[in-house]
Amino acid sequence: MKKIILLLTVALIATLVSSCGGKVPVKMINDLGAWDIEEIYISPSADDDWGDNLITETLEPGDEITNTVAPGTYDLKAVDEDGDEYTLYLVEVGADGYIWDIELSDWVS
Repeated sequence: MKKIILLLTVALIATLVSSCGGKVPVKMINDLGAWDIEEIYISPSADDDWGDNLITETLEPGDEITNTVAPGTYDLKAVDEDGDEYTLYLVEVGADGYIWDIELSDWVS
């Protein structure tokens, strides 16, 4: 009986994941204090380039954006109004997604 319940649970989870296209949320929050974010990038870590900017409007302090990706390993980048870059590399995005509070400590000098 326990095996049947386990199999049904696994089947239900697989159905839920496949019904949403296998995508999970990546939420990015501007926690820079006084600086606006003008560009956001999410790129598979195996890629050599960042791809397209994912935002069309400036993220003011406290604003957030959520994109969806397939679970995997990604590099994340935000660019503020002064052109400063904030980057995380080799981020493991799992089944629950990922939340990045973009902070000054993420600045790449």
